[in-house]
Amino acid sequence: MKLKKVTQTLISFFQSKGIKVMRYDAYSTNSIYLKLDYGLLYSIRLSDHKGKQHLNYRFNVIRNYQGPRYMASKYGWKREFYDLNPDDLNDLCIRILQLRKQQLLELGLYGYQNAMEYRKHKNAGSKGFWKQAKDLG
Repeated sequence: MKLKKVTQTLISFFQSKGIKVMRYDAYSTNSIYLKLDYGLLYSIRLSDHKGKQHLNYRFNVIRNYQGPRYMASKYGWKREFYDLNPDDLNDLCIRILQLRKQQLLELGLYGYQNAMEYRKHKNAGSKGFWKQAKDLG
């Protein structure tokens, strides 16, 4: 499967579930980054190669990935790795919907909306992803 086709499918799926998506296409590699609900549901990195060691994306989709599903991050949560195949992509989508459900239960709808808006306004115009990404709504 091609990265751009998979990315568009994921964007359409998440948007159909009411999840806000921001997209950034790397200029020097084939990596594509999706930030979900302004970071409240973390970010997905889709690529055809391993990422930089110092970067810790929560969700990672890597073509032909063979390795552990989970790795510890320096932030106390597990980094999750998926291959670019339909079964793994389905698992990724289910995992993100589960995470959203958990966040909604903890924060409530109003608290969730406030947390999203806070992140959006706090980071708007910040260097890097926030400044260069397209807010797809």
